[in-house]
Amino acid sequence: MNMKRAPTEKVRKALREKAKIGSGRPDFIRSEHTRFPRLGKKWRSSKGIRSKMRLKKRSRAPIVETGYRGPALVRGMRADGKTEVMVFRVEDLAKVDKETQVVRISGLVGKRKRKDILEKAKPLELTVLNMRPSELKVEEPKAEEAEAPKEEVKEEAEAEEEEEEAEAEAREEPEPKPKPKPKPKKTKAKKKEEPPEEAEEILPEGGEGEEEDD
Repeated sequence: MNMKRAPTEKVRKALREKAKIGSGRPDFIRSEHTRFPRLGKKWRSSKGIRSKMRLKKRSRAPIVETGYRGPALVRGMRADGKTEVMVFRVEDLAKVDKETQVVRISGLVGKRKRKDILEKAKPLELTVLNMRPSELKVEEPKAEEAEAPKEEVKEEAEAEEEEEEAEAEAREEPEPKPKPKPKPKKTKAKKKEEPPEEAEEILPEGGEGEEEDD
C-alpha cells in the first residue's frame, strides 16, 4: 500500500505542530480510577447522568475531545515522517514502501516465520521497529571464515596454535631452586658436674676422736 506523498515543507511544519500539541496533551484517565484500582488505566468515557467528569467540572480530570487532536496531514505518522505497517507474513513486505513506511512484526508471528521476515526485509532495506536484542547481533567473524578459502583458514589455525603454545611456555613456572643445607648448630659444652662435698662429721665437745674412760 503506497501512500500519497505530501510536500516536504508542509509535512515538516505539520510534524512540528503535532509535537507541540502532543507535549501539552494530558494523560486521560478513567473516571473513578483512583477510587477503584481494579478499573485499570485504560480510557473509557463517562456515561453517568450526574458524572462530574462528563459535565467537565473544574475539579475533575479532562476527557478526550477533538481539540487535543493533531494535524490531519501527519495523523498516524512517526516523528521521522514515516508510518508503521503491521506485517504478519513474508508476502506483506512486498507492499511496503521503504521511503515512507516502516515495518512492525506482529506479536502473533512465530519464531521461525519471524526469522524469514527479517531475512527478507534486509535485502529490501526495510526498517523493522521491534527487533529483539538477539536479532540485532550480527555474526561477522563466522561469515568471514565461511567465505575465506580453506588454506587460509588452516594457516590461521596453525598460527593460533603456535601462539597458544608460546603463551603456555611463558606461563610455565621455573623449576624451584634447591634449598641450601642447614648449617649445623653449635652445641654448648655441658659443664662437668662436681661431686657433692661430703658432710663433715660433727664430733662431741671435749676431745677429738677420743672416748671417755670409765
